[in-house]
Formats: sequence, C-alpha cells, structure tokens
Amino acid sequence: MKFFYPSIIVILFVLSIFDLIVGLINDAVNFLNSAIGSKVASRKTIMIFSSMGILLGAFLSSGMMEVARKGVFDPSYFYFSDLTFIFLAVMISDIILLDIFNTLGLPTSTTVSMVFCLLGGAFSIAMIKMSSPLSQEPLHNLSLYIKAEKTLTIGLGIFLSIIISFISGAFIHYFIRFFLSFEYENRLKYLGVIWAAISLSSMTYFLIVRGLQGIVSENSTYFSLFIKNFIKYIHHNFFVFLLVLFSVCIIIAKICVSLGCNILKFVVLYGTFSLAMAFAGNDLVNFIGIPIASIQSYNIWKEAGGPPAEKFYMKSLSENVHVPSSVLIFSGIIMILTLWFSKKTKTITSTEINLSRQNEGDEKFLSSSLSRGIVRFFLYFGDKFFKLFPKRLLVRIEKNFKRKKQQNENVAFDLVRASANLTISSILISIATVKKLPLSTTFVTFMVSMGTSLSDRAWDRESAVYRISGVLKVIRGWFLTGFMAFFMAGITSSFLYFSKIWALIFFLFLIVVVFYKSYKNYQKVESKKLEEQKIILLGETLSLERFLNKTLDILDPLIESIENIYENSIEGITQEKLKILQDSKKIFLKIKKNFTIIQNSLILVIRKTKSSDQTSGRLYIRIYNKMKEMIESSDIITNRTLFHVMNSHKSLKDQQKKNLRILKYLMLEYFQIFKKIRIHRCTEKENRKIKRKIFKKIEYFINQQVNGIIHNKYGEKNTLLMLDILLQSKKITKNIENIIFLYTETFILLHRKSKKDSSVV
Repeated sequence: MKFFYPSIIVILFVLSIFDLIVGLINDAVNFLNSAIGSKVASRKTIMIFSSMGILLGAFLSSGMMEVARKGVFDPSYFYFSDLTFIFLAVMISDIILLDIFNTLGLPTSTTVSMVFCLLGGAFSIAMIKMSSPLSQEPLHNLSLYIKAEKTLTIGLGIFLSIIISFISGAFIHYFIRFFLSFEYENRLKYLGVIWAAISLSSMTYFLIVRGLQGIVSENSTYFSLFIKNFIKYIHHNFFVFLLVLFSVCIIIAKICVSLGCNILKFVVLYGTFSLAMAFAGNDLVNFIGIPIASIQSYNIWKEAGGPPAEKFYMKSLSENVHVPSSVLIFSGIIMILTLWFSKKTKTITSTEINLSRQNEGDEKFLSSSLSRGIVRFFLYFGDKFFKLFPKRLLVRIEKNFKRKKQQNENVAFDLVRASANLTISSILISIATVKKLPLSTTFVTFMVSMGTSLSDRAWDRESAVYRISGVLKVIRGWFLTGFMAFFMAGITSSFLYFSKIWALIFFLFLIVVVFYKSYKNYQKVESKKLEEQKIILLGETLSLERFLNKTLDILDPLIESIENIYENSIEGITQEKLKILQDSKKIFLKIKKNFTIIQNSLILVIRKTKSSDQTSGRLYIRIYNKMKEMIESSDIITNRTLFHVMNSHKSLKDQQKKNLRILKYLMLEYFQIFKKIRIHRCTEKENRKIKRKIFKKIEYFINQQVNGIIHNKYGEKNTLLMLDILLQSKKITKNIENIIFLYTETFILLHRKSKKDSSVV
C-alpha cells in the first residue's frame, strides 16, 4: 500500500485529461453555435477566435478551486482516504456520464455534472462513516458533512436559469428583430450601429466581470491588485463606466460601417471570443478542480508525516491554495487541441443549430403528446391575445418579421440573431456573476438560443411540435444529469471504499470499454450520415442528364432491396421459415428509413433545379411517387407474410405455393430487365412481354383463389394473404413499368436535344 495513494494521484491527473476532452466537447456548444449557425466566417476563423479566448481564459483562470475542495462538503469531517475515494469516484463518473451525452449528441452542464458527482460521492462516504459500528452517529449529523443549503442554492439557481434565459431570449430578441427586421442591411447605418454598440459594450463588461475577475486571488501581486481595484472602481461607478464604454463602442461601430464593413460579423466573432474566454476562465474548475484538490490533499497528508490515511482528518484543505499557472495553461492547450481535432464537437453543436434553424429540413426529434399539447395551447392563446390589438398595428409589425425571399439554405440563422444570442447570454451571465448567483453557461446559452428562435418564428406550425419536443428532451437530459451523477458517484465511491484496488481496476477497465463502445457507435453514426448524404440530391444545380444519372444511382439500391424483400417473402411463406421473413422485415425497415431521407429532401431538391428547365423536378416527383407506391406494396407483402407465419396460421396449399413460386420467378426476371435497361440505356420489347405474362398469371391465380373459396378449399386468413401478395405484385410490376417508361422517355429527350445542338454547331 506504499505506492497506493501516489498512484491514485497520477491516475487522477490522467483521468483529468480525459475529463478535459469530454467536457470541452460538450461545452463547445456554449460559444461556437452562434458563429457556426450564422456562418459568420469559415470554420477555421471561428476556431482561431475560440482558441484565443480559451488560451487567454485559461491564463487568467481562477486559482481558487472552491467547489472541488469545499463547495458541497466540509473536508474537515473526512479522512484523507475518504477524500481520495470521493475524488476518484467523481472523475470516473463524470467522464462516463459526459461521454454518454457526447455520443448521444445532447448538450449538458459540466457544472451540474461535477457538483452532483461531488455531492453523491460525499453523501455515500458520509453515510458509510455514520452507520459504521464504531461511530453510530445520528442522521442529523449529515448536515455537518454535507453543505445541503449551499448545494440546494447552487442547484436551484442553475435550474432557474433555464426559465429566465428562455423568457429573456424571446422577449429581448422580439424587439431587436422588430427594429432591425430580416432586411437588416439597410438599417445597419443607424439602428445597426446602436445595436452593435450595445452588444460590444455588454460583451466587454462581461469580459471584465466574468473573465478578468478570475485572476483576483489572495496573492497580492501588482497585476492582481490592479485588476482588483479596477473591478471595484467599475462596481462603484457602474453607470459612468457603462456610458463611456457605450460611447467608445458606438464610435468604433460607426467607423466600421462607414468603411463598408459588416459590423455584425465583428460583433459575433468578438462574442465568440468573449464567451470562450469566460468558459475557460471559470468552467476550468469542472475539469481540473478535482485532481488539483487531490494533490493538495496528498501534500497536506505528506507534510503531516504520512500518518494512517484512514485516521487523518483533512481540516487544512479548507484553506485557500493557489493553482500554478503552468497547469492552467497546459489545460487550456489540451482544450484547444480537442476543439480543433475532435469531430464530436460537430455532433453537439448540430443539436442546438437543428432546433434553432430558420430554414426547412429534416427534423432531428419526433413529436410528443406534451409538445403537441403545448403548441395547441399557444395557438389558441395567441389567437385570442392578438384579437386585442388593431389589425393595422399587427400588419405593420408583421412586415419586420417577414423573412427574405432568397435565403441561403446552408445558414441556420442570420447575424442579427447570432449577435442577439451572444449579447443576451453575456448580459445574463454578467448579472449572475455580479450578484454571485450560480448558473450553468450551457443552460443559459442554449435556452437563450431557443428563445430567440421562437421570436424569429423559426418554430412555425410546420416545425413547432418537433422543435419543442427536442428542447424538452434536452432539458430532461439536464435533470437526468444531476440524478445520474449523484447515483453513479455514490455507487462508485462505495465500491472504492470497500474494495479499493480491485474496484479501481474494474472502473478503469469500465472507462476503457465505455470509450471504445462510444467510438464504435460514433463511427456507425458517421457512416450512416455519409450514406444519407449519398442518398440526398443536394449541392449545385444539375443538368438534366446528370440529374437523371444521380436519381438512378439512388433508385438502383432501392429497387434491388425491394427485389430481395419480394424473393425472401415468397420463400419465407412457402417454406414457413420465420427467420427469412424477419430478415426481410429488417431490409424493409432500412429502405423505409432511406426513403424517408429522400422524402424530407424532396422540396429542397426541386428548389435547386433550374427554373427555366423544370423537367428535372417533374421527373424527380414522378419517380418519387412510383417508388413510394412500390415501398407501400412491399410493406403489405412483408407484414402479411410475417404475421401469417408468426401467428402459426394454416399453411398454404401445394397449388398456392406452386403459383407463388411461378410468380416469383417471373417477377425476378422483370427486375433483371430493369437492370438491363439501366445498364445498356435502351428499351426492351421483352419488358412488355414479361409484364403481360405476369398480369395474365396474376389474373389466373386470382380466379383459382375465387374457385377455391366457392368450393370451401381456402379460409379467410389464407384468402386475404394470397390476395394481398397477388394484388401488390401487380402494383409493383406496374410501377416498375412506369419507371422504365419515365427513364426511356427522358433518355430519348436528351438524345434529341444533343442531336439538335450538334446540328446547330
């Protein structure tokens, strides 16, 4: 056991690097989303501004890791061994929990995660100590170990920030949009200058209050005393300082506008820098506070002569200890490297951007009964509320909320909303800092973004139920973070307390497994996204010939999948093999998902076709319609055959099985003809011949079925199954014929067009 505690300190520092990585991935959403969503600059430029903010914030970071050392529990009531197990449990639980949220692509609060991990670990160890036979302390003594009142204040303050941020974002941005409108370019010279000055002055104040105050410590260095006195001066002369700051900012904004610069771009980049700096300067405690507290504990224990760790109280940990700047800067560098090279940051940022985007597209979340109820209530309330105002006033207001006709589909929202997100978030965090109120920067920035998107009518009747459902899911995840962190850290610390080295080995192995699983799941998600991008016809406007080729590239795998489903369904029902039919169902679910992607991109694809040549759009709609009908037919065949065998209904008669096999061979032959026409680019007389043969056989088999019913050979389940297979086979044949006809007609049109062009030349 000589090297047990030094080894734990080393392990804690290694774990802190992983915690920095997973924490930065999740918290990157706080300062990146406004810049990325508005496409204010290239991703590289945005990353440079964020990196500078992180590095400066880490350099100026507070050396007082208060929450980690004595924020939620009193260290003087715990032994050195107790605190070591608590810190280990916190780091292990925090890493696993944040990695789970990162993999799911859901932003959560690292502050909430750390606070409740500390609370859970300390609570568990305190209960073990109090209930031991040697102690037998009463339950009310728990208040000596745990600072319940302070913890409750932190938790309440953090969760209250959700409501306040959303209301503030929606209310303030409503007036910002009313004055600037979506056609804000013409108003930048006057109203834009005032708004830019308000934004820059509030962000600068935010930088000073939230960013610079971190370097104020007990160490009386000249620079520290200067900053301390400067902040005191600002607090005592608040209105004078704010007036001077606003005047300077309005001059800067006016000069920029006069030079032809878009001042809002500077505002958004400056806001990204300031939020990144504040994040690194204040939230760094969430990641390195625990290992710093652990090494301080170890040094206190060693200086005391290394007494038994299970009997040495940690009273000295309550004193202030400064953290070396080198550790903070090293942490900042790790965070910057993670920001640049981790692909998971894109997954987290995409969640907030998807929920707040102004343009149409595929919705990430499904609607829920609660979201539908909320939408219906506010539709009813809004209808009654707006009747109180004169129509002329409402029409005038509506003009400012009318969106641009030509809007870039790749931009989620404009620079006005991006600047509003950053400004309102900065103001709220500054107020909380001055008033010493606890909050989560993740909760504030996310909910402000949701509030501003509501004011901008991004949540219209087409998307509101899905967006609200997504927001509710994210908020539910935040509450789960607290509960999960508490119980995970509590259970982990209990195992470490009793099993020590064996528990430590197990949990380290668990972290490796979780990270490996997370990596594999992320790779699967990314590969699925690449497949989806291949399915969707997006990008530049295509010529008719390229459009046709790309459409057929999508069509081929879908037709092939339908062919496999049909073959498996007939084989499964004739042989009564459930496994074949279940595999057929899996194939169907995959093509249904792929077709949903095509369906969601339908409008966007048609919009990107040339207005002068609408042939591509019409072709896409008609092929889409035929494919939809074929997938619906495949759905009926798949479900009917699967349920028939699954429910152990009577087998088909030998003649019926023979009929279905004949039909299967004819259908497979017809599928092959489609492939042949696709490859050789020519029409085939064989197509009509096989089609007529299929139709003839289907009619003959239906007549046989009718005769069988008349003579009581077939029951109800048997008849319904056969009729579904035969009639849907006929529909599939008809739709394939229509697709072949569309393809050949378009190819002939292209051939004539190219011939005409060559004759002109």
